[in-house]
Amino acid sequence: MTIKCLAFDLDGTLLTDQKEIDSRTKKSIQRAMEQGIHIVIASGRDKNGTSFVYEPLGLEQGKHYLALVNGQIIYDFEKKEYDLDDVLTPEDGLKIQQVCKQFDIEGIFCCGYDFYSYISDANRQKKIEREKLSGQPMDYGLKKGGPNRNFIDLPYKEIELTQDINKVIMVHTAQFFEKHLDDLKQALSDYDVLLIGPEWLEIMPKGVSKASALKKICKRGGFTMDEIMAFGDAQNDIQMIESVGIGVAMGNAMEEVKAVANVICDTNLNNGIGKTIDALLMGKEIDLRHAKL
Repeated sequence: MTIKCLAFDLDGTLLTDQKEIDSRTKKSIQRAMEQGIHIVIASGRDKNGTSFVYEPLGLEQGKHYLALVNGQIIYDFEKKEYDLDDVLTPEDGLKIQQVCKQFDIEGIFCCGYDFYSYISDANRQKKIEREKLSGQPMDYGLKKGGPNRNFIDLPYKEIELTQDINKVIMVHTAQFFEKHLDDLKQALSDYDVLLIGPEWLEIMPKGVSKASALKKICKRGGFTMDEIMAFGDAQNDIQMIESVGIGVAMGNAMEEVKAVANVICDTNLNNGIGKTIDALLMGKEIDLRHAKL
């Protein structure tokens, strides 16, 4: 199988737990680029939030792409063009606010570089105390992705946001999501609901995914989905991993991601991506069901 494109999720996949790219992994990716392989960064982050990855890799100087906000936004580095898929409407925002109240959970409405926190006064006070005790920032680090980013507290009443809503993040404890995930998915059945991490849930418009973004990128890049190798670790990577020629789950991936992957590689802390790319460039057969690298 010929691979012409490599697609990478970031957190828990291409990035270590320190939010860095392993130097060995970086070298492997750059060797692949030298051989004409296209690179896609497929992330829940926005463009500014991925610059610390694509700039060191040199993606701006080639025919490479970003699939941002879980595939909602595509950026073509060669043409310097954006492509935007469906967004959540103000009416969707109101429906999701009702679910936030029903489950007493914080919802963060992501509107471009503005992040609106919808949370009860009691839970906001708990966040303030948690920040004092543990240092966890009130904005969960969302403002660090670049300049002009705002984290705004909303009143805890029905608020109609006039901006396009890219996605909604729900934040709670791992124990809460273990108990209530199915109920949340039922309450939010009009949307795609994705567990990104143990304490982090993301709500997207139906049908908008990293997989749908890759299909558009294929048309731009002149290759097929069967010619893509994609790496991921969480629920927002499942459709992508299922739809490409070789889907790779990280060794640290969620079990449901491993279940659909062709290959399970080493972890994000042990150069899993680099080892897999090196095997690809050496011509090693790696498209076996659940082969381990």
